[in-house]
Amino acid sequence: MRKSLAPLCLFALLTLPAHAAQSRPAKFDVVKIAEGVYAAVRKDPPGFAVESNSLFVIGDEGVIVVDAQSNAAATRETLAALRTLTGKPVRVVVNTHWHDDHVVGNQVYAEAFPGVQFVAHAATRAYLPAEGAANRRKWHEGGLTQFVEFLRGLVRDNKSFGGGALDDEERASYLSDIHLGEGYMTVPADYEPKLPTVTLEGRLTLYQGSRAVEVLFLRRGHTSGDVVVRLPRENVVAAGDLVVYPVPFVGSDQSHVSDWAATLEKLIALKASVILPGHGPLMRDDSYLRLVARLMDSVNQQTRAAVARGETLEAARKSVKLDEFRKLFAGESKVRSALFGMYVAGPAVASAYADATAKR
Repeated sequence: MRKSLAPLCLFALLTLPAHAAQSRPAKFDVVKIAEGVYAAVRKDPPGFAVESNSLFVIGDEGVIVVDAQSNAAATRETLAALRTLTGKPVRVVVNTHWHDDHVVGNQVYAEAFPGVQFVAHAATRAYLPAEGAANRRKWHEGGLTQFVEFLRGLVRDNKSFGGGALDDEERASYLSDIHLGEGYMTVPADYEPKLPTVTLEGRLTLYQGSRAVEVLFLRRGHTSGDVVVRLPRENVVAAGDLVVYPVPFVGSDQSHVSDWAATLEKLIALKASVILPGHGPLMRDDSYLRLVARLMDSVNQQTRAAVARGETLEAARKSVKLDEFRKLFAGESKVRSALFGMYVAGPAVASAYADATAKR
C-alpha cells in the first residue's frame, strides 16, 4: 500500500467535491498581511492529501494571484473569496511549481479573465504536457481511486494506517483526505493544463504601479522548477512547496534534496517578515525553514557518504538515520509520523541518492 500511495507526493492533492462546494464550510481563512496583500490559508488537518494556499496582491488596476488549486470547484471558492475583497480583474497567476494542486485551477482564471497571463519556471512549462500528463494519467487510472477506497476502509474499520485503532487526529485526517481525494476525482480525464504564457529561469519582476513583485528561482528543491514570490516593500514571501508544514513533501523522482538546503538558505537570506508556505499556516520567522534545511542537509550528507561507501539505494535507506528529525517533525503524532515516513524518509534518500549518482 505504501507503493500505491506514493504518487501522492507527485500531485500533493486535493479539495472538496464539486457538488459539496456550496454546502460545506469554507476550508480556508483569508488573512490580511499588508495593504492590498492577502493570503488564502487552508485549514485542512495534516494528512496524505493537501490543497494549496494562495496569495492575492491587489494593485490599482488588477490582481496578481499566486497558485491555483487542484480542481475547478476549489479554485472557484478561492476566487469567490477574492471577489469579496475587490472587483478588479486578475491580470497574472504565478504558479510556484508544476504539481496539480497548484495549477489545475488555472483554467478557472483563464475562463473568468480573458488575457490573464500565467507565470512559472521554464521547467514547469516543459513538464506539464509531457511527464506531467503521463503521471496524471497513471494516477487517475487506478492510484487515486485505490487511495480513496483504502482510506474509506480504514475509517470504516476504525484502523490506523500504522496499525491499531484510529485516534481522533487520524480519523479527522483520513476524513479530510477522502474529501480532498473526491475533489480531485472531479478533474476530467481529458484535462489539459493551462500552460505558462511567461516563463523564467532566474528572475522576473512584475509591477503594480510602484509595487514590485519579484518571481525568483533560487535553486532546485521540491522540484527543478520551484519559484518563490517576493514583495520587497511589504517583506512578504510566498514560498510554494519549498516550505510545507508540518512535514516537508519530497518526491523522489522530482525533488532534489541535494540542493534543497542551499535553496532554503537563499530563501532565509531574503529576511521575510511573513512567509506563506505552499501548505500550512503563515510563518512569522524562519525557524521552521531552518529545521527543514537541517533535515535536507543531513539526508544529503548521509546519503553521499553511503554512496561513497558503495552502498546500493536499499542499503542507503537503512544506513541513513533520521530518528532525530522524525521526532522533531512528528513528536508523538501518529499522523505526522506516517507523513514523515511517506514523504520524507523513503523519497528523500532516493532523491539524494539519485543526485549523488547522476552523471555530470
